[in-house]
Amino acid sequence: MIVTEEVLSRFRDKGKVPVRRLPSNLFSNTGDLFFRDDVVSLHQFPTKEEERRAIHVVPVMAFLESVPPLSNDREWIALHHQCGGYHCLQVAMVATMLTPNATIKNGLDNIGKQFYFAQHGNLEPGNMLASSISEYVTALREIELNCECTWRRLSEGLYPIDCTQENLNKIASDAPSLDMMADWRGFTRARYSMDPIIFLLANNSD
Repeated sequence: MIVTEEVLSRFRDKGKVPVRRLPSNLFSNTGDLFFRDDVVSLHQFPTKEEERRAIHVVPVMAFLESVPPLSNDREWIALHHQCGGYHCLQVAMVATMLTPNATIKNGLDNIGKQFYFAQHGNLEPGNMLASSISEYVTALREIELNCECTWRRLSEGLYPIDCTQENLNKIASDAPSLDMMADWRGFTRARYSMDPIIFLLANNSD
């Protein structure tokens, strides 16, 4: 569901909106919103390798913990996203979609393809192998992106990227200005912050 600043203001506590306190009826499932047609087509493929080739990603910039007062020049959606392979983790966020630059779109989609059914369906934060982290960092580096501070969020279907202005500009043709998109008073914005964060959302294999 689209959430405006007017809606979010009802839940503000000392300037912040804790994402976990938002009512469930505000949230849309990404499977219904972004991947409904994909699920039907994926189930038609006889092997995981053939499923993998059909995977694509949806880039978003998201708040996971708390939301500052937002400017009105972006559309924000409250989302639930399933990830983590067989672990079927549910991640709540308030996010805005990013339109991928044509020069990087294939590279972003390839990350979704590469890590589909990763670790035999067991890639999630409590079960990450060092080799998976290394492969993911390498995949991002190949398209000049990074997850120096956000790699701990890595799961199948949920691919984190540090939310720097540089990364936003590389990913999106409609990249927001971090300085102008919100009223940051009372918030700590630093290079190591995981809120906001960039995610590449993709279908979960389970």
